[in-house]
Amino acid sequence: MKYVLAFVASEFVNFRQAEFSALVQLQGLKFDEVITDSSPDYWLRPYLMVNLDSDAQAEALIERSVLIKSIYHCWCDAPSFPQLLSEIATIPTQVTDQYLSRSCTYKVVISSANKKISHETKLGMIEDVLNSHPKLDATVCLSNPQASSTICASLTSLSNHHLHILLDYAPKNWPKLPPDASKDHLRHLYYGRWVATSKRCELINSYRLSDRNYLGNTSMDVRLSGIMANVGLCRPGTLVWDPFLGTGSIVLVASIWGAYGAGSDIDYALLHGMGMSPKAGQGKRLDDECLRNSYAQYGLEKRFMDVVVADVTTLHRLLRSPGVDCVVPIHEASCRDPVGLFDAILTDPPYGFRERSCRVAEKAIEREPSLVTPDRLVEITGQSTPNPVGQGEDISENQSILIPVPHDLPHFPHKEAYPLSETYRDLINLADRFLRPGGRLVFWIPVKREMNFGLNRLPTHPRLRLLCACEQILSGRNSRYMVAMEKLKPTESDECETRDARVISPADPVVP
Repeated sequence: MKYVLAFVASEFVNFRQAEFSALVQLQGLKFDEVITDSSPDYWLRPYLMVNLDSDAQAEALIERSVLIKSIYHCWCDAPSFPQLLSEIATIPTQVTDQYLSRSCTYKVVISSANKKISHETKLGMIEDVLNSHPKLDATVCLSNPQASSTICASLTSLSNHHLHILLDYAPKNWPKLPPDASKDHLRHLYYGRWVATSKRCELINSYRLSDRNYLGNTSMDVRLSGIMANVGLCRPGTLVWDPFLGTGSIVLVASIWGAYGAGSDIDYALLHGMGMSPKAGQGKRLDDECLRNSYAQYGLEKRFMDVVVADVTTLHRLLRSPGVDCVVPIHEASCRDPVGLFDAILTDPPYGFRERSCRVAEKAIEREPSLVTPDRLVEITGQSTPNPVGQGEDISENQSILIPVPHDLPHFPHKEAYPLSETYRDLINLADRFLRPGGRLVFWIPVKREMNFGLNRLPTHPRLRLLCACEQILSGRNSRYMVAMEKLKPTESDECETRDARVISPADPVVP
């Protein structure tokens, strides 16, 4: 059966295909059988026709989508309003009877993209549509109808030239606009029945960052976290890891859909809610600011695993993956087809702009020993201060004496700068080692907009297949790409160096 997807107007347009492809896979469907068109501008349209088997399948498909608003069962479609009226007259009665019979109530809603239609025009269109039905016995009920029909007018720049009161506008910037067309060129119309609305509004409103107790300067927006969770195929029972965890905003959203969240970060203070809060006027963080309490805030405690203080280069010493020697450094070749631990790795590595990018130093930096008072040394070591050799005086009573702190005490390891190139090298090697076959790595990579971004700018690995790279513009000079890669299964051969450039989706500020 034919269904129509209604996308969010112009929000993350170049992410649509990546998210929808993942949603189709989560439902166990075949992508090529669901979509009806493979033209380049197919995903730029606000309404898309798809093939699905039932209303239940349609509702399940878009339930967790961030970029799809609603889905409709398409009764007919046409490139113009008069043609649509003709198509309505030919709709089989067995399709409409269960929704427009005497025992039902209904209302008609008109929605348009790229054009605001006046109320008077809508009333005229609704009257024409109702008069085109050969049989219409249902009662109109605008407040709470049992059946709801929807007309979706996909308009080029503003609206339909067949609506004569709108034909006076000049054409805009759609490249395929016919030369003899007026300003409000109507591309297509769909007529059908509303089936379901996604939970995107509930997700955005319930999990907005401004209401979250535990927050950081670079916490990921809930919409982008939702897209990452969908592209990463996060579902009930899966284990999701973030090796650059921060405040855990990404894994938290993944846990909304049933995944278990965990991760690691080198910043001990941030993981444990220490230091200054990014919230204006708060000052220091509160005692209960941590990822565990963020999960508790939304009733997701059962899906919280744990956090680990570690960086990507040392994580292999703490985690155990079957079939892999944990002693082998992370940047060296690992076992070809390990069983893996994680179903998905979702992360946003620090770029070195707003947050410092660092790792544990390979060699300790020699520094002068710290000198503290006897009382402070007792606090550090937990032991009483011994008398120095050759002195009979108990120095614990003489606080003017400074004592060097022993070097063998527990301490934070020294850190060093972490170049971005090495960050992504270690990240994809970590994914090769700890992802299960078929598991996905989703991460962000920053770029300069004036530089031509191509496949050569993306990290590669013979056991990871590149799925997509979608651009988000941050400023006039900077942007970042969400990159998704999938670990190959044991039966699949290594990825070749030649990759399809069509997986790269640059941001397009002009939406046709």
